[in-house]
Amino acid sequence: MKRVDFYYSTKLTFDDYVHDHSFALRIIPLGTDTQKILSCDLNITPYVSVKQTVDAFGNNVTAGYLKGDHRFLDFEIKGTAEVDNTRHRIDFLPCYLYQSQYTHPDEMLYTFYNDIKTECTGTVRDRAEYICNMLSDHFRYEQGNTDTSTTAAQAFLKGKGVCQDFSHILIALLRMDGIAARYIAGLAFCDGETHSWVEYWTGDHWESIDPANNCPVNDDYIVLSQGRDFRDCSIDRGVMFGRHTKQLQLVRSVLS
Repeated sequence: MKRVDFYYSTKLTFDDYVHDHSFALRIIPLGTDTQKILSCDLNITPYVSVKQTVDAFGNNVTAGYLKGDHRFLDFEIKGTAEVDNTRHRIDFLPCYLYQSQYTHPDEMLYTFYNDIKTECTGTVRDRAEYICNMLSDHFRYEQGNTDTSTTAAQAFLKGKGVCQDFSHILIALLRMDGIAARYIAGLAFCDGETHSWVEYWTGDHWESIDPANNCPVNDDYIVLSQGRDFRDCSIDRGVMFGRHTKQLQLVRSVLS
């Protein structure tokens, strides 16, 4: 078990005034069998009244509405958690067995899986670790080649991407192998922004693996949200009105 202090902030700056802005934030960490949230303060600027709900995947959702003109939205969390990844979670959903919007494989991904599947044997953990190792050998971490709309198939074709792409590709491969897998968004010591990794279902509990770093997940990770892929886990989503809605996003996170 480890006691972890966490901090995360995002500043959204719009290129012109917007109004009637409805937003949903998945930023408050989950309280689970492996992660006990001791404290968590949320600050949003401009001030807005918000409502806390829980979505179908168990994520904490902060919903708000800004009616008047504004050119930015800032939000941050600061808190402390106790993390113990020797414990296990059992909140299984059947949907994690099936490919989703970001993970649908193309012919290239099917070919890659077919090339490695004869050596993919043993327990679920053995198979998941083997697939992750093969992905690490064939896919390179490099920023600037993909974005939040890039699918697993598109990223795999490029041969390089970031943690989101590693996670989507690994989930696609695990599901092809009959292993239920889900996308995790959160904070980690290895990153200055948000990070993503994968949980796979062993048959009776979830195990975590970080494909971007090709390593197991330890107590230096904080889960913010979970789902079938990035779409279910995005930190902020919103709809607004204005002449322009292009936004600049500045993100900072710290774990200590």
